[in-house]
Amino acid sequence: MKAFIDKAELVAGLLLGAIAVLTFVAVMLRWLFNYGLPDTFDFSRLLLGTAMFWGIALAGFHNRHIQVDGFWEMAPAWGKRLIDIFATLVTLAFMALFAWMLESKVSSVFLSNEQTFDLRLPVWPFHAVAALGIVLATLLLALRLFRLITKREGA
Repeated sequence: MKAFIDKAELVAGLLLGAIAVLTFVAVMLRWLFNYGLPDTFDFSRLLLGTAMFWGIALAGFHNRHIQVDGFWEMAPAWGKRLIDIFATLVTLAFMALFAWMLESKVSSVFLSNEQTFDLRLPVWPFHAVAALGIVLATLLLALRLFRLITKREGA
């Protein structure tokens, strides 16, 4: 399982790296040669959305998302575990709904033949990889919930 998580983290990191490289190259080409790289804006926004969705998956699994834990800190150990189970269950429900809605978005973009502005490349593959990140988030949250319920993960 650790190898799978490591690969998902690698994908998220590579996506962020690709955005940084694309932005740097676009700025340098514009500054040095007064040349605009085609579809830089489209690619960077599509990659950013994809990177965010993959990051959501990993933050949910590692329980490293933004949280307000004042009440959690005051709770006894059994209360912390119940709060974690409830919070993970609610997050899992919303991620599952989000994954389902993104599937319809990918289908819609595919059927509409939406393309990038300059190069006329289809954008549905970007949407599909982003949706895969949310599906991954759903699966990882389900795994986290299982581990919380079976006491394989501490509060």
